[in-house]
Amino acid sequence: MQPNRAEMARFQRQAKPQANGCWLWTGPHGTRDGYGKFQPSPGKPKVMAHRWSYEVHIGPIPDGYQIDHKCHSDDESCPGGPDCIHRRCVNPAHLEAVTASENTMRQRHYERARTECPKGHPYEGDNLIVGSDGRRRCRTCDRARKRAKSGSQAPPVESAPAT
Repeated sequence: MQPNRAEMARFQRQAKPQANGCWLWTGPHGTRDGYGKFQPSPGKPKVMAHRWSYEVHIGPIPDGYQIDHKCHSDDESCPGGPDCIHRRCVNPAHLEAVTASENTMRQRHYERARTECPKGHPYEGDNLIVGSDGRRRCRTCDRARKRAKSGSQAPPVESAPAT
């Protein structure tokens, strides 16, 4: 994609270089997840700012790939989530095209750090189910949900005993 000078100037006005090397997107945040949106010119549709930056500075994003913020993966103090400052980074040197599964494996957020389900059952061994999306589930609670959904009258799942 080859932007014209006006589109590039519009982009650069909203990308502020930071001491850590990130280019912080100061334009609109068009998603509830904290990613920036960019409208290259009036009448053109809004696009994800980091994807636009990647395509302009590096090249097309391969089909089925997502753009990962390497600066987030390198910052171990960042917990992630919608307030993650790295989601607003549009520095092409910090962006990498990766598969969805690679992007999921690189994520770091509070859910991944949990060692037990909300009912207190451990996320380990035979009690751990990892879905194709990388999300973890508790086998004990999953069985209880399935029993309840099928209408069988199984006893409710109790919380794990406090230790």
